[in-house]
Amino acid sequence: MATKGFKNATVVLLLVCVLALVVAVLIIRQRPTGPPQPPSPIPEKKAPPVAEKPSARIAIVIDDMGYDMKPLEEILKLEAPITIAVLPHLAYSRRIAERAHLEGIEVLLHLPMEPKDTTRHNPGEGALFTTMDEKEIRLKVEENLNAVPYITGVNNHMGSRFTEDEEKMRPVLRVLKERGFFFVDSKTTARSVAERLAKSMGLPVVSRDVFLDNVRDRDQIRAQIEKLKAIAKRRGMAIGIGHPYPETIATLKEVIVELQNDGIELVRASELTR
Repeated sequence: MATKGFKNATVVLLLVCVLALVVAVLIIRQRPTGPPQPPSPIPEKKAPPVAEKPSARIAIVIDDMGYDMKPLEEILKLEAPITIAVLPHLAYSRRIAERAHLEGIEVLLHLPMEPKDTTRHNPGEGALFTTMDEKEIRLKVEENLNAVPYITGVNNHMGSRFTEDEEKMRPVLRVLKERGFFFVDSKTTARSVAERLAKSMGLPVVSRDVFLDNVRDRDQIRAQIEKLKAIAKRRGMAIGIGHPYPETIATLKEVIVELQNDGIELVRASELTR
């Protein structure tokens, strides 16, 4: 009986040894053969792309609005922050200003002023003349401001004689400051005193850099827009003035996307006076 028990104990011991050997082999196989590797880094979250800040800003003002509704409809199709300047006392002046305002388009009063050659150029109803005294000028400016609703500022229509006269321009700019408007000098004469005088009075002001369509040809208009872009890139901002000609609007439709691709932001005129 003792012999039989001894044999059973030997078998059990042998089985335990074999099992221990198997476990040891498995452990050895699972051990790494090289030096321990550092844990894989947690991938960094990439920041969302940030839109590049425009390198320059351009404002485009379309003058001489008020004769017809159709040009405004074409401008609205551009879906861009074009600024319009509306002449007072025309058949569609008020309706155009109201519609533009509802569509988010900035409206200026296109204030008629005396040109040097009144025999060839009639500034129209509501014009300011250098023969007027200060009281007459103030009354006429107020009358014109009230004729076009929703305006945020004013630019001059013609005015090559009037804008050279500091004595006559001062009451105009004083009224604009009192009413909280800004002024865009259309620069119909290189001798205009408007910008210098406005700055001295603390009135927000900006001067026109390029006339877009003195020549009603699309190639010429595009060339003027390129000139405007070059000024904006050099100086950081520029303002161009055009008219509601089909050629002008068609060319603007082509170049608006190009402006964005060139890193130029199209803005309202008021944004260049801040």
